[in-house]
Amino acid sequence: MLRGDSLFAVTIFAVVGVFLFNLVASLWHNAAFEKNVKEKASVQRVQAVGAMLAKAAESLIAANELSMLRRTIAETGVDYDLRACRIVLPSGEVLADADPGGITLIDLPPTWESRPGVYSEHFARTGAQFAFPLNVPGRGSAMLDIAAKADDRMDTLAPQTAQMAIACLALASMLLVHRHARFRLKAIGAIHEILLALKDGNADLATLELDPSLGSEAVAWNKLLSERQNMQIRTTIQQVREAVHDHADAEPTLRAVFDTAPSGLILVNENLTIEHANSAAAVFLQAERDQLIRSDLPAVIKDPRILAAVREATRNPAARRVTIETDQNACGTAAVLRFTVSSIRHKDSQVGLITIDDVTQQRVATAAMNSFLAKATHELRTPLTNIRLFVEEALDRCEKDPAGTSKALNIINDETQRLDRTVAEVLSISQIEAGSFEARRDDVHLDKVLWQIQADHEAQAKEKRIALEFDLPPKLPVLQADRDKIALALHNLVGNALKYTPEGGRILVTASAEKGMVHIAVSDTGLGIALDEVEKVFEKFYRSRDPRAAKIIGSGLGLPIAREVARLHGGDVTLESELGKGSTFTLTLPIGAGAA
Repeated sequence: MLRGDSLFAVTIFAVVGVFLFNLVASLWHNAAFEKNVKEKASVQRVQAVGAMLAKAAESLIAANELSMLRRTIAETGVDYDLRACRIVLPSGEVLADADPGGITLIDLPPTWESRPGVYSEHFARTGAQFAFPLNVPGRGSAMLDIAAKADDRMDTLAPQTAQMAIACLALASMLLVHRHARFRLKAIGAIHEILLALKDGNADLATLELDPSLGSEAVAWNKLLSERQNMQIRTTIQQVREAVHDHADAEPTLRAVFDTAPSGLILVNENLTIEHANSAAAVFLQAERDQLIRSDLPAVIKDPRILAAVREATRNPAARRVTIETDQNACGTAAVLRFTVSSIRHKDSQVGLITIDDVTQQRVATAAMNSFLAKATHELRTPLTNIRLFVEEALDRCEKDPAGTSKALNIINDETQRLDRTVAEVLSISQIEAGSFEARRDDVHLDKVLWQIQADHEAQAKEKRIALEFDLPPKLPVLQADRDKIALALHNLVGNALKYTPEGGRILVTASAEKGMVHIAVSDTGLGIALDEVEKVFEKFYRSRDPRAAKIIGSGLGLPIAREVARLHGGDVTLESELGKGSTFTLTLPIGAGAA
């Protein structure tokens, strides 16, 4: 057994032993007390939630905020895992229900029957039931019915249950340790793949570097790569110096040394004449190698900074190394070249050595990251500003205007969810880069997720006067998937459609299931996407060249994350679009377990 494996096994046994000892000692002595405390806490929690929800419901009904009322009821039912949560009028019609299918009254009437009601509660093995009276002045009365689920775990804590709890916790401990160890070993596995790539001759530094978030091993590996590249450059320069200094007829040796270097190399004498150049330099400068040799440097390189640095290197033995980056445009393709000028000795005179490297990808990556940080900052600052403003408004109106306070609190809730989605996007992209983007699978009721998506985006659609329609079948299959990630992907697709659809437009969300797959299509009448950009929009940080789209703030992460989520589950996101007419994004997911 390897040392790491041995340490891993010892750690697991130690953790399991500690859990076994503590759990066996505590479960038997605290079972009855814990049962009593949990029952009381559960009842008190539901009572408190019901009381607050009743006050909020009265305010929302008085303000005719029916959509917000139904959304609040639905979210409360999900957040507190209630068996039932609904508002019933004296006529028996259901005005709002945590289950949208239970609503029987579509529109809120101006007035209705008013009956005096009293608070009541009932306890049974199936769970606790509570009834809270609602009184809306000038409108009528209603009842808020809440039913909490029974906690089967509280009925008995037999020895078999205690043993199962011990086993589960011990297993959880082992899994946690395994997860930690696996994360630490990811860097080792990545290094193994890189070594295989090196064996195959792939020596590109950009493809060999690891994400620093993989841990200290990845940081150390990147440092080793950087030192390796610097050593190659120093070795090449030293070989050039030795060849120039030791051999008067060093042309064959110099050519061989130059050709082994991955960077472009040019040797210039004191008259600014090119004495030697390798093939890489010819490619960078878009010239034939034979034409470069014996040419005047000013005819090849126009940048006055580089020419001045070369003159200094050929005249001053103590001249310091100078690095200059220039923008090039070759055949319509932009590139960034880094020129490093240093001085070396050639017999009794100084010559200048120019090293050329293509740093375009580094510049693009830096620019993309800076752009993302600026946009992400905006995406974070906007909801934070709104939260602050509406908190102040709620504090000012808390006593004078209950309806206004309730509206402000709901806006705060919306902005908090928006902020949460932005943070989730950043975390998701970080996990994707680190290779730790994983799905925690469970039953996902797709219809409930889609209705929640509609509720979350109704206010934004109404503000832009966009018709947001959901045309869903009566029943959709239950997926084995990660609910949070599926919801994030759908939020991104619908939010993207709202963002790029002008006022007065239309967005239609449809869903269907066939051949073991479920298809969710989001169609809009927005700007549309050019044919050559259909795949590019799924690249991280990509922004459309359309000037109309450039004016719209976005992080460039929504669509890439949506596709990553789909592929993580064994599905995909496809796009059909016509410029100026609109787009249709289709999220396809397997009904079963899908990909690992």
